[in-house]
Amino acid sequence: MDSLAVTFGLLPLAGVLVLGKSTDVILLVIFTIIRKWDDLKALISHINATVAIHVLTITTSLFVLLQVFRYIRNLQQPSSPCVDFPVKPMLFPCETAHVRMFPTTHGFKYSYLLVGIPVGWRGSAGGMISSDVEKKEMSWYTKWLSLQPGSAWYTVNGDDYLHRGHVEGGLEGKLHQYLQSEGIDPKQYAYVYLLTAARFLGYASNPVSIWHLYSTTKELTALILEVNNTFDEKRTYFLKPGHDPIKDEAQPTRYTGTWPKDFYVSTFNSRNGSYSLSAYDPLFPFMSKSGSINTTITLNNSSCHAKLVARVYSSGQALDPATMSVWTKTKFIASWWWVGLATFPRTVKEALTLLFTKEMPWVFRPEPRRETMARKADETELCIEGHFRQYLREQVESYDGDVVVRYVSAGLVGVDAQEEIMSSPSSQLSSGSAAVEVRVLTPLFYSRLVQYDSVADALATESTLSATVSLCTDLLTNLSVSPTPYRTSNVDFRLSALDALRKRPSPIPIPVKERPETPRIPWAEQSDGKDSSPSLDAFVMSTASSEEKRKYFQGVGKLMLADRVAFGWMEILDLEIFGFRAIVAWGVVRLFLG
Repeated sequence: MDSLAVTFGLLPLAGVLVLGKSTDVILLVIFTIIRKWDDLKALISHINATVAIHVLTITTSLFVLLQVFRYIRNLQQPSSPCVDFPVKPMLFPCETAHVRMFPTTHGFKYSYLLVGIPVGWRGSAGGMISSDVEKKEMSWYTKWLSLQPGSAWYTVNGDDYLHRGHVEGGLEGKLHQYLQSEGIDPKQYAYVYLLTAARFLGYASNPVSIWHLYSTTKELTALILEVNNTFDEKRTYFLKPGHDPIKDEAQPTRYTGTWPKDFYVSTFNSRNGSYSLSAYDPLFPFMSKSGSINTTITLNNSSCHAKLVARVYSSGQALDPATMSVWTKTKFIASWWWVGLATFPRTVKEALTLLFTKEMPWVFRPEPRRETMARKADETELCIEGHFRQYLREQVESYDGDVVVRYVSAGLVGVDAQEEIMSSPSSQLSSGSAAVEVRVLTPLFYSRLVQYDSVADALATESTLSATVSLCTDLLTNLSVSPTPYRTSNVDFRLSALDALRKRPSPIPIPVKERPETPRIPWAEQSDGKDSSPSLDAFVMSTASSEEKRKYFQGVGKLMLADRVAFGWMEILDLEIFGFRAIVAWGVVRLFLG
């Protein structure tokens, strides 16, 4: 028994000293339990089973009672006032139906829940809906053992909508920021009502959110459609729909609109064609009540023939959480809790049906266009982006002539995502210098950048053959930056390791019609036409701190290793590394414990 105690006491220290990760300590503990199972059973046999069961029963009962108390108290919370908006936050039970016309017919429908939020309202509605409520940071055990009520069941936060990142003012601040970026005065729209699939217990699958923009006379005058795909990409469309002539003032007006399709949503539809909209005002008439939802979006092919019809419509009366009893709320949660969680699995199921049963051709996902908001960058891509930004800045600042570069990143959040203007010294003393735009279209560019022998080669190739970055061809021809040598005094084995692992990436297939002309990048050229631009590795070695170098080489090395041994998937590489750690941990246990 003493040996077992000593073993468990030394394992954490041994794990940290030998392998250095908390995962390794956990693995060592698990394997030690397996090897010393008989000793552990002997230790457990000294525990009084009756006492243990009583303690466990009482503890569990008290915990359950606490959660019931918190649940009831949460649903009995008073609702935050909504005095400046004619309509309250509401729950809209709906159904969505999809009908595919060709090349094969297919259809399905399922339940779908939308939440209506008056934009500008903050607070909670009966513990069911909340909007722009700041989360208090607390540990999980404090959250579960607190007497305070929890957060609302359906939550909407401005950080999840329109431009990525946090903006003061929540949904309203985000909306004003978006409208101003489109050259639209937000004062035109006195009232805005958002229909969206809210987060349920922190999870959301939200294909499309619709912002209804009303004039001072409470008439629907514009719509914003915020479309998301399953690849964490987003496209926002601003529409000023037309409407049918009013024949019966008692009937809601039908609004229509058409816009080109330029966003990849489905694995069975390309980016060609157009969308058409048919929608009714859910707050008709004049925002006097929460009516029914009836919105239809039709996907048309290049010949303007309807290819897919998607519709969302009310399946019951809209519900006001502020007037619902605790029992009514409980029944609603019991009936609808699974709907949001099932949206993505249902999508996968229908996709598999189309692929294997209906034999629909698979459409390869292209990289996003400049109008699309790219997915969020991962940790390695963020690291590479920082060094690439600094490299570009130094190239511009070392240029002798007049040049201004507008750099637009991809996958960054908040202030970091804002474009940066880089100017050469002489351009700062003059006026009228033309701006060269370097716009990264997807964070994938950063992962591919380090696979090239030089930055200039990456820019030229990725902008033409893979469309991961967009360069202003006409203005780049005026930019001729002398390559700055970046050398280190000592030979670093990490550079040699990356050179050995580096493999030039294959071009990403893009439609021929979308492929841009090859730009000439003067700083990548010598008199003999060979590339003299440095690699990003050399730049990092010359300019970065020791910690920055460590993070860069660790991340890039892992990226290149995944390309070699894990089909380019970091998740597979992590699984392989975990397997290796498990083997080592098992070997350590076998070695020291027999």
